[in-house]
Amino acid sequence: MKSYLSLLVLFLYASFGIGQTISLEKASPFTAVKWTDRNQPMVQFDDEWFALIKLDNHTTKELLDFCKKEFGDKWQKRFSEDLVEVLTKMGTPPSQKATLVLEKDSNQIQVTGTYSLENRQKVYLHNQQHGKKKVFKRITSSQAIEDIDQFYDILQTESSYIHLTDHDFKTAIDSLKAMIILKSMDSVDINYLTHELAKIMAEIGDRHSSVKNEWFEKKNLSTYNLQLPFSLASVNGKVVALRSLDVDGNYDYLHKDFPFVKSINGIPMDVFIDSMAYRSKKAPEQAKLSRGILEVQQLGSLYFKNNLELPSKIKIVFTNGKAEISETVSLVNKRLGYESRIERNILYHRREISKGNFQNIFKVLKGNIGYISLPQMFSFDNVHGLEAYIDSVLANSRNTKALIVDLRFNPGGTRDLLQKFAGHIIPESHSPWVANVAYLRTDKKEAVHGSMSARFLYTYNSNHFDDLDRKAIDKFSKSFATEKEFDISKFSHPHYMVLKGGASHYQHPVYMLANEHSFSAASVFISAFKGLPNVKIVGVTTDGSSGNSKRVHLNNSSIRLRVSTMLSFQRNGKTLDGNGTRPDLYFTKEVEQVLRGTDVQLQKLTEAINKM
Repeated sequence: MKSYLSLLVLFLYASFGIGQTISLEKASPFTAVKWTDRNQPMVQFDDEWFALIKLDNHTTKELLDFCKKEFGDKWQKRFSEDLVEVLTKMGTPPSQKATLVLEKDSNQIQVTGTYSLENRQKVYLHNQQHGKKKVFKRITSSQAIEDIDQFYDILQTESSYIHLTDHDFKTAIDSLKAMIILKSMDSVDINYLTHELAKIMAEIGDRHSSVKNEWFEKKNLSTYNLQLPFSLASVNGKVVALRSLDVDGNYDYLHKDFPFVKSINGIPMDVFIDSMAYRSKKAPEQAKLSRGILEVQQLGSLYFKNNLELPSKIKIVFTNGKAEISETVSLVNKRLGYESRIERNILYHRREISKGNFQNIFKVLKGNIGYISLPQMFSFDNVHGLEAYIDSVLANSRNTKALIVDLRFNPGGTRDLLQKFAGHIIPESHSPWVANVAYLRTDKKEAVHGSMSARFLYTYNSNHFDDLDRKAIDKFSKSFATEKEFDISKFSHPHYMVLKGGASHYQHPVYMLANEHSFSAASVFISAFKGLPNVKIVGVTTDGSSGNSKRVHLNNSSIRLRVSTMLSFQRNGKTLDGNGTRPDLYFTKEVEQVLRGTDVQLQKLTEAINKM
């Protein structure tokens, strides 16, 4: 009887849904999930579509970051269909009711959703009807030819960078088709097709583009995770071989008398990177080297992405510039890639900010120098309290004699921080300031394009601009010219990012510290302020890139393409892609920074400021 009463109490407790953890393994508070071009979830609630800002105590970014890390290529599916499992694995199993912060037309609302199996089934059916169809590992040669033709058509109609590239992509596409026909292939491996198309895409120079077989599972390929048995890094433009000394991020040369890697399997290191690590082939030189080294470290996946058979033994030649030694090594299934202590600290800092912990953003260095670290281009909507904190930091730093803004290892994000800093940095004498010019690949020249306004880019006659803005654009346009000409009939009217200074700007020098890993919106941030009389860019050339990607799937193989539909120009007329932004003061990382994690770049900058 006692047992029966206990069960009855549990049943009544569950029935009323009073804060209990749900028992269902499959449940959802939404009825459908779809994805924007920027891989952000739109959720259906009460038959309306909203951007999901927060679910209970988790921001959307936290949920997505966890799904990407935990579930790899299936992160979107698991987020939409297996939310209970996701939250449980995160250590926060959901209750029957969920507090949802939703956004539509720039208006946020807070609602209460209910987890149910019925909702989850609707999500599943929506995915089945609107999602990608899983493909076989191989398709017929005729289907492959059809997909290659579709790839060409997509480039012709959607790609922006084909109008700037010198690469003869049409001949490359024709050669790929001819190869398939010549080999009389009965069928074509989808991974092979993916990689060959990726090579062509990489030559075009669009750094936000990609070609991916979303159904590839690396666990099914035994050689994919094999890596070199030592670490690689770059010092003064050369590749060095390292061994880790401890968990604190200290390294030493693998061979002290022969620190540099000269060749792999007889191929000089620079040639090996240029030919094999094609994904970053059109990156600025230092970014190309750093990214190439990361790919060479993971030699198993690199050979796979080049459709090459991985050798059982790898011959490495080490040199000191005068003499050399060789060594034959076996690859290992272990992560040994070089990790800079500075980068590690920045990654930790990035995670803390996303959680609302801001204490490491600002500090005062020796000599009364203000230092602000921006490890990511955060959205103020996703990190609540950050905007107010940045305002307070910038206000409180006015008495410092100089300000350093550190954007090293910043992968990008939104442009909220760019707009915020503009109001504090741009002097009244240079406001309004035309910071960026972009063109969208479209036939609708007069239309308002939401993807551009989300980047604070507007056409000349936009209601967003006033007469002072247009006057600044007119003055800027008299001397502005793109480095390369292109067929403007294929693009929108130019869009301008115009920044304005605040009522009282920072009165002292501003130094923006960048490196070859400052990418996307971070590189736009750095480029936007270059040329102002009170701002100096310091470090090395950024990785550049400013894309506006569109996703398309090929019909037969379901290979996913990402193609940038925007040309983005710096004030000097050069694209961000392929050029990056050159520093005014060149401070490279040195041996001590690579081996011991000593922040030589920051030390040199603070010393230079204190001598002024």
